[in-house]
Amino acid sequence: MLDNIALFIKLCEAKSLKACSEKINIHSSTISKRISELEEELGHKLVTRTAQKFELSAYGRYLYENCKHIPLFVNKIINVYQNNTISQKVSGTINVAIGTLIYERLISPHIGKFLSRYPNIKLNLNLYPFIRSWLDPQLDLVLSVDYIRDENLENRFLRHEYVRLYCSQEYVTRNGVPETINELPSHKIIGLVGSDFKPLDYVRFKHRNTNEEYLLDLTNNQFNMSQYYHSLQVGLRGDFLFGAYDALIHEELRSGLIIPVLPDWYVCEMDFYVVTKKKLSQETQLFIDFIHECMQERC
Repeated sequence: MLDNIALFIKLCEAKSLKACSEKINIHSSTISKRISELEEELGHKLVTRTAQKFELSAYGRYLYENCKHIPLFVNKIINVYQNNTISQKVSGTINVAIGTLIYERLISPHIGKFLSRYPNIKLNLNLYPFIRSWLDPQLDLVLSVDYIRDENLENRFLRHEYVRLYCSQEYVTRNGVPETINELPSHKIIGLVGSDFKPLDYVRFKHRNTNEEYLLDLTNNQFNMSQYYHSLQVGLRGDFLFGAYDALIHEELRSGLIIPVLPDWYVCEMDFYVVTKKKLSQETQLFIDFIHECMQERC
């Protein structure tokens, strides 16, 4: 079953039988047969598949969301013993591209631990607001907020995040919080600025359990920002509701400085992937394991 689940994860990431077949060099009829076997074993339909269409069933999506981290976890377990015994011997240079927010909040506090653990590894970090593509052939590793499609690259799922609304305790004292999604227009919200430097006129919210949708009109919104991290800084002052994902605001949530607003509703979802070349150096694998440790601390 585990082999078929691993195949199912690859199929979900490829989003079509043809693409999956080409990526892993297994005939599409074999993939289809093994997925059917998995469906029979689990007692649930996983996908609707035709020549033109590929959709996950509700159970298929549940299985994928809860199992897609397994390949990275297995790799980490396999490498733990070896990594502990060779840490002083490994040497080399790693060129890495990471999103600024993830680095500042999740990686930076632990980077000294990695460098002390592997004193002969040189680490070159390149920071960007968000990364959705392979930025340079000299890179060894990219932490992306999207699956990067390239036959020469390997994508390893790392973490799933929902972008939701939050506010400070001070905001609650001043304005209260909306009890229903329909009350949002009566509250001040930090809107979003898109990649074209224009504010978004509408933001679509979705309910995690019912899939109900709500379209928030922000055409006359007074204040808009492009970075969640800076929205957090403004939001902490108590003047606005603001969007963020949990890993970004973990410490503030734990300390009670901010609270979730309408926690069952989210603006968007993000999947974080560790993306590398097909052939890994030993030092790159060590850094993958390190990133996994950092990210899993905030699960």
